[in-house]
Amino acid sequence: MDESTATEMLYFARLRPGESVANPSWTLRRVVSATGTVDELLGRDGVWRPSDMLARAERGELPGTLRRTSHRPPTAMAATARKHFGAVRRALERQRAGDVVLRLAVPGTGAAFGPLDAEAQAEVVAFLTRAPLVSDGPAGTYRTDGMWVWPESIAAEVLATGNHPEDLFHRHIEARMFLLPPDLAPGVIERARRLLETAADADGTERAQEPNVPGQPPPPTRAERLRALSAWHAEWERKHAATTPFRPELHPGESDYNLHHVDVDASPEADREYTLRAREIMGLDPETGLRLDI
Repeated sequence: MDESTATEMLYFARLRPGESVANPSWTLRRVVSATGTVDELLGRDGVWRPSDMLARAERGELPGTLRRTSHRPPTAMAATARKHFGAVRRALERQRAGDVVLRLAVPGTGAAFGPLDAEAQAEVVAFLTRAPLVSDGPAGTYRTDGMWVWPESIAAEVLATGNHPEDLFHRHIEARMFLLPPDLAPGVIERARRLLETAADADGTERAQEPNVPGQPPPPTRAERLRALSAWHAEWERKHAATTPFRPELHPGESDYNLHHVDVDASPEADREYTLRAREIMGLDPETGLRLDI
């Protein structure tokens, strides 16, 4: 519904145990106007869409606690969700294009997250069972989202135990907001099959994963990233030294100001240039700083 025509907007948070209105699992609102009332749910992409969840929660048909809130938390969450969703889209595009190293998830559960309720189980299982098929045979069914390869039997474990998959894999599923690439580039499925063959021949002491994306060098180590970051900082300082105001009078007592005045007084545009490239070097999403390697 068009917010400009609303005569009243009521906001609600639907909470799992231990959650607060500042970080709920679901954010809802009721938009009242001259043409009627519409209940909406804030999507993971930061977009409000019609939903019957609020009415069902009010009737007691859904678990959790429903709590009224002001407009401020939902407004902030919508803006954050839109920003983060952009990072997720960029990560999914890299996965779709086959631009990330494949790694194999293993059966079993982790310890970093609590038990999953029925709704969370359904989301995890949907993710695990809707991804593109890698193989289906005597060794089991395997799927991939272009970054992780996993046995579909993990979905049965989630349903049977109520526990989440291994920690790193579950963190990836949540970081991608339970979303999958719309498709995968040619060659990704074949790479996943080769990874399974490699894993079958390994001793199992380390996680099976590709050493690199075919045709690309191995991912840089943290030490290599830090050296590249240092080189970028030096390059950036040289680039902006002549155009950055030198104002030692504004920084009395800072004896090293003359060495780092570009860091201190660079323009917002120069700061943004540095930040975007620095995040890329460290393997983060340039716009948000979110990790892309999980």
